[in-house]
Amino acid sequence: MRILVLSHEYPPVGGGAGASCAILSEEYVAAGHDVTVLTMGHASLPSEETINGVRVLRQPCGRKRWEMASPTEGLIWARRAWRVALGLHRRQRFDITHAHFVMPAGIVARWLQRSTKLPYVITPRGSDVPGYNRERLKLAHALARPWWKHIVRHACWVISPSSSLLELIQVQAPTVRALVIPNGVNTIRFAPGTKQKRILLCSRLVERKGFQYFLQGVRDLEFPDWQIDIVGSGPYQATLQQLAVNSKTPIVWHGRIDNQDPRLAALYAQATICVLPSERENCPVAILEGMTAACAVITTNVTGNPEVVGDCGYLVPPRDAEALRAAILFLVNDEALCRTLGAAARQRALEKFEPAQIARRNLEVLSDCLDRQEVGP
Repeated sequence: MRILVLSHEYPPVGGGAGASCAILSEEYVAAGHDVTVLTMGHASLPSEETINGVRVLRQPCGRKRWEMASPTEGLIWARRAWRVALGLHRRQRFDITHAHFVMPAGIVARWLQRSTKLPYVITPRGSDVPGYNRERLKLAHALARPWWKHIVRHACWVISPSSSLLELIQVQAPTVRALVIPNGVNTIRFAPGTKQKRILLCSRLVERKGFQYFLQGVRDLEFPDWQIDIVGSGPYQATLQQLAVNSKTPIVWHGRIDNQDPRLAALYAQATICVLPSERENCPVAILEGMTAACAVITTNVTGNPEVVGDCGYLVPPRDAEALRAAILFLVNDEALCRTLGAAARQRALEKFEPAQIARRNLEVLSDCLDRQEVGP
């Protein structure tokens, strides 16, 4: 198949959604398919390059931040990306489009379908689904709701990475043709190493991720020889750093590290405990990476987190600093349990989230779309 992948996030731009999109695109190539990715440009990134066999085209749109784009930037990109995609399709004839995010990528996919009859599937990523975010995009979703429903209704399939996200999608579009396929994780890059007394948190620094509750819970605890590593950037960073000023346990702020940077894999390899105290998640890549690196995982007991962790991690209520404090104390004082949980988590990642297996399931969906197109209505 000749597959056009649309996503406004693709490494090194964006977060976990971009990373999972890259994993899937590279696995498509490994399976013998031709893949072109159309994504956002940013800073001095090249406008075109080939990464692990994937042709990546970056369209400028005035994006200001590495970790997230604004709705305005998304709309600018969609308009420009559609023109580029249309020209590409006329020259080389794609078989199908795989759009990541209902908006803005789904806008481009639907415009292409109307212009050329090119079928598309969509993988929503969380923030593009109404009701997912508490702190942002409410107005954008309210204004775009009719168009959002139009896009998902015309998709051949909607592939949700979690059951919890699919439930939100079906609130808005109950008759949509949809199924659940989780994100994959690079089980080779994020391999376990020699574990040290380190607790790792890795995410965009936004309020919804809940890092403030972790910092509130542990700031007066003193763990001999332990270190807390925080990876990420975002608009909530200054608030978090202020909360951490009086922490008795050393905290190292690493800033944003690209998912494919060896330094990130090294931090996971060394970490004994990985924490993601988020209020809401889809299929969190940060937890998948912690699991495959054999970390003992602490996360919240809501939305997509339990689907990923299963019984291989420690689940706590969201927005609960005391529960996080208790979980950290429990694991810090039982390194044998950390090793047991870490080994179980890695085994679960290898069995359920191995990237080639996830790509095969996605390719079956794409093939089904082409079969449906050949049969006709």
